[in-house]
Amino acid sequence: MSTEYITEPGTEENLRLLMDPHPFDPAQQEMSAPYPALVDGIRALASIGSHGGYSDRIVISLEKEHPELGREFATKYYRIDTPGIVTWGHNGQSFTIEKIIQASSS
Repeated sequence: MSTEYITEPGTEENLRLLMDPHPFDPAQQEMSAPYPALVDGIRALASIGSHGGYSDRIVISLEKEHPELGREFATKYYRIDTPGIVTWGHNGQSFTIEKIIQASSS
């Protein structure tokens, strides 16, 4: 049995945490869950936000090892100029990201 996914290209907007506490937040709200995603075709959980820090970052937890990103990846040095393509670091590295909208077994 294989799983098929309905996805949309990842963007700053659709990967942003709905609730994202930061040190300047007096309410001390709880952080919302990350989103299911595909990163270069690998299932992952991904989100953009402060994640309890002072500046935005992208945080990704992959189901299996990615050749460049490993199993856990986070950086403040990223851009999504083209939906679905994250450019990161200082040397022009990039990866694809798709937000999973729905999964179906076939």
